[in-house]
Amino acid sequence: MKKFLFILISAISINSLFAADKPDSIPAHLKGVPFPDFKLLLADSSTLFYSDGLSKKKNIILIGFSPECEHCRHQTEELLKHIKEFKETQIVMSTTLPFEKMRAFYNEMNIAKYKNIIMGRDVLFYFPKYFQNGYLPGIAVYNKKRTLLNFYDGGVKTEELIKLLN
Repeated sequence: MKKFLFILISAISINSLFAADKPDSIPAHLKGVPFPDFKLLLADSSTLFYSDGLSKKKNIILIGFSPECEHCRHQTEELLKHIKEFKETQIVMSTTLPFEKMRAFYNEMNIAKYKNIIMGRDVLFYFPKYFQNGYLPGIAVYNKKRTLLNFYDGGVKTEELIKLLN
């Protein structure tokens, strides 16, 4: 029974990895909906960031993540390795986990040195309700006009993000 369960979970995981790389993986409930209106509590623990504070001249990547998620950690490390490729993109990282965990991740990844990354705690649990993703990280990619280009449920290769935004 344990072997069957392991094989089943492995098959589902592998399938979700390949599904995230499909060119058009925008869920039906996100097609044609407006850019989300959200607010985040930033790492300084006193500043609120609102979605209307994002530049209208840059592409936007919204990432729902967990500081405890290994896939999220890997996704973040890959983004940081290729950060120069995202100079015309604002990256917003949002978590619903406790502030202390988010702050530790923020410090560990040295996010403060990246001017195009905004990381905060989603105190209203807005992102999970809006995107209804089943896996982390959940990544929504928008162009300058705030049109959703793609949604990746469970992460995506950094090269695919770069290609999508160019």
